[in-house]
Amino acid sequence: MAFTPCMLSQTKSKPVKPAAVQSAWVKKTLKQLSLEEKVGQLIMPAFRGIYLNSNTAEFKEIKRQIQKIHVGGFILFAGDVYESAILIDKMQALSKLPLLIASDFERGANFRIRSTVSFPWNMAIGATGSEHWAEVEGKITAQEARAMGVNWIFAPVLDVNNNPSNPVINIRSFGEDAELVARLGGAFVRGAQQAGVLATGKHFPGHGDTGVDSHLELPLITADRQRLEKLEFVPFKKAIDNGVWAIMTAHLAVPALESDPNIPATLSRKVLQVVLQQELEFSNLVVTDSLKMAGLANGFWIGDAVVRAVKAGVDVLLDPPNADVVYQALLEATRRGDIPEERLNQSVEKILHAKAWLGLPKSPRVNLEAVSKVIDDPELQEQAQQMADASMTLVRDSRNFLPVDVRSIRSALAVLVLGRDQQEETTLFEEEFRRRLQQLTIHRISTASSDSQLAEVLKEAETADLVICATFARLVTGTGTVGLPEKLAHCVNQLAALEKPVLVIAFGNPYIIQQFSQAGTYLCTFSNADVSQTAAVKAIFGEIPVAGQLPATLPGIAKIYSGIQRPKLNMKLAADLPRELQPIRDRLSTLESLLERHIRERAFPGASVAIGYRGHLIYQQAFGRFDYSAGGTPVTPETIYDLASLTKVVSATTLAMQLFETGQLRLEFPVSRFYPSFTDGGREKITIQHLLTHSSGLPAHLPFYRDTRGKSEFVRKILQTPLEYEPGTKAVYSDLGIILLGSILERMTARPQDELARRRIFAPLGMTHTLFKPEPSLKSKIAPTENDPWRGRLVQGEVHDNNAFAMGGVSAHAGLFSTSGDLSIFCQMLVNGGVYDHHRIVKRGTLEKFVAPQNLPPGSSRALGWDTPSGESSAGSLLSPKSFGHTGFTGTSIWVDPTRQLFIILLSNRVYPTHDNNAIREVRREVADAVVRAIEGTK
Repeated sequence: MAFTPCMLSQTKSKPVKPAAVQSAWVKKTLKQLSLEEKVGQLIMPAFRGIYLNSNTAEFKEIKRQIQKIHVGGFILFAGDVYESAILIDKMQALSKLPLLIASDFERGANFRIRSTVSFPWNMAIGATGSEHWAEVEGKITAQEARAMGVNWIFAPVLDVNNNPSNPVINIRSFGEDAELVARLGGAFVRGAQQAGVLATGKHFPGHGDTGVDSHLELPLITADRQRLEKLEFVPFKKAIDNGVWAIMTAHLAVPALESDPNIPATLSRKVLQVVLQQELEFSNLVVTDSLKMAGLANGFWIGDAVVRAVKAGVDVLLDPPNADVVYQALLEATRRGDIPEERLNQSVEKILHAKAWLGLPKSPRVNLEAVSKVIDDPELQEQAQQMADASMTLVRDSRNFLPVDVRSIRSALAVLVLGRDQQEETTLFEEEFRRRLQQLTIHRISTASSDSQLAEVLKEAETADLVICATFARLVTGTGTVGLPEKLAHCVNQLAALEKPVLVIAFGNPYIIQQFSQAGTYLCTFSNADVSQTAAVKAIFGEIPVAGQLPATLPGIAKIYSGIQRPKLNMKLAADLPRELQPIRDRLSTLESLLERHIRERAFPGASVAIGYRGHLIYQQAFGRFDYSAGGTPVTPETIYDLASLTKVVSATTLAMQLFETGQLRLEFPVSRFYPSFTDGGREKITIQHLLTHSSGLPAHLPFYRDTRGKSEFVRKILQTPLEYEPGTKAVYSDLGIILLGSILERMTARPQDELARRRIFAPLGMTHTLFKPEPSLKSKIAPTENDPWRGRLVQGEVHDNNAFAMGGVSAHAGLFSTSGDLSIFCQMLVNGGVYDHHRIVKRGTLEKFVAPQNLPPGSSRALGWDTPSGESSAGSLLSPKSFGHTGFTGTSIWVDPTRQLFIILLSNRVYPTHDNNAIREVRREVADAVVRAIEGTK
């Protein structure tokens, strides 16, 4: 939507004026308005951002208010993006004068409108202490608001929450320090107004020190004038200095400013004219809080209240219970002189000034085509996530439970304490936990939970490795409370007293810890927003540093600005070598003589070796050259090798594990499920498990490359190939079965395997040198393989396997290239149980299932995709029984020993210059045994 705010550099609110041409419009328009139209400009009824047929009573009422009452604008309550934008556009088209469309976007548009950027609540921003984040939030909020047609936001909240029992402000405030609230509130105003909306500081003269919700009754502020000036007024002064366009009044009694305790600030001339306008020099828009709130409505008939409000200094009357009554009361009061028309003109002129500043006279309509380009932009949502991440505040951690190493957790229990609100949205929190933990039980408890249900929760907690107790005592205005019922607080205390890691997280009200003093580990998020739920899980598992500081005192628990710092948990393979591992590294020097001897004996011209142990890369060394010539290119740790059949496990099997986890791929699925013609000659019995265990009955290898091109033709031929034995009766290593598996994976996902592997495995792990079909520019870094008689050339930089080559270079059985460094990351992920650097590739339980021998047929060493140690295997004789690994025809192998937290990578080009050289078999065994001996200090 086009707009032309003309004085974005304005720093004072005394007053913000439009440019000359817009000022002329204000004067001309004011002169042309009838008394009835002037009165209507002060009124802002509410509407919902939903789809409304033009013939519905609700739409007809909006139309009547625009055309008969001449309202100056509306306040938007809950709704959806497009429905709101379309309805606002219709409303603007119906109005003679452009409308002010306002909404309570206190934590961004998401406070009212679904499918917009989700920000944490203000107190979370207070925990970051960052003016930058407050300004960014203001800017993004304004951008989304204008995109859907909202031009006035009722934010920021400038109340200083210096009363822990406050039932209405709480986490809506930036904190209890007036200077902090002033800094962050002022930054929000700058960001919002520079992006072209009217910002509003609320709730003057300050709603932070109340124990009563003004939605329910009239609160009383007992502070004296001196305290008000040193505390409550400070943020409002800062906002005024930042040119804030509007101030919202509070429905509360302030005897220090207005001697009559029955007169709320909204109706007080002393509060609004004397203090706000004269002493604080505010001359822009003064808007009421909702006129439906009991703090005002209980004491006054609405018709009398609005007349009093305007006489006191109010310009805009928000959300009246009956717009017609308000309109008539103001009209009559003006006609009889109770409200001088000059006074009415002052408010109307300010309203028109605001509309001119917004550029509404020229462009009031909503650009519907721009909505999808602005709202809920992933890049903007990422910034909101970063705010939430930075706000995580650790108040207590007496036993240093945080961060939790996900690698050490087998079973966890999450107890979601919902208080009185059983509908609390916790789906994202649950999903984030399930994504990281294999065994997770979740219980939701509320006031509806029986004693027996609570007892069951406590019983399950006793057997869990980790207990997460998340309180969702969120702020709901109009309820009068933000605490937990006593029986739920008692349950939390019982959980916290257990002798095991128990983490208590407050999603919302941080003061709630006063109800469960037993909590040894207490994390505050100050918010139940989606981004805060995600941030909390990241903080628990050390995926982000915890660096927030309390923006408010927790009485008897912690002081303001306190907070325990925790660094990000390092889950990468460490390059440094601790002193205790140095002797092992020294003993691994025997590898050098072993590999150099085999190079002299022409087992291979060169090799790259990497060994990881207990999370450290204890050995990485390169040997020999690309070929046997004296001037050949030396091998380095960065040399890229053709992995050959390691492709089966690094790519295809890992992808199969991921699809297995989602339920898309089941081991018992017959291949005929994906290829219905695959049903004769016993082939209908072949399952996914048979393909992964090389027990399908398909031949080991057939030279289809001689007369076949393209993957689809290869698959067609495999589907027509007769079986050599009944499925499940033998284990015969078969490329054909894995090629068929790869085609199934691609069918299931409608994506090519190289793209799947890159997006789901290599990119998350940071394996930047692992790829199919290397670019020609990489050729000089790739070790050559064979002088291939079929291709008539030395193969270098293209897949060695001829079938894979004929399929275009990408297959499930061969085609992948990588380095020892990249494979070290992959292997450490396996050692970690499927996670690396906080990126979960597969769940621990899935991995353990796939690397265990399947005993299909009985006695076979084959796991699912992987192999396990057997009599004469490349694992040698010393790796533990739970080890798993695989080899590649070109001279590559990886073995992982989870018991020892060990991996061994050997990459070579043993097929240079011919694949007839089979000396690599004994080399692999010797290397594995030499590594284990070095670790154990034996000979």
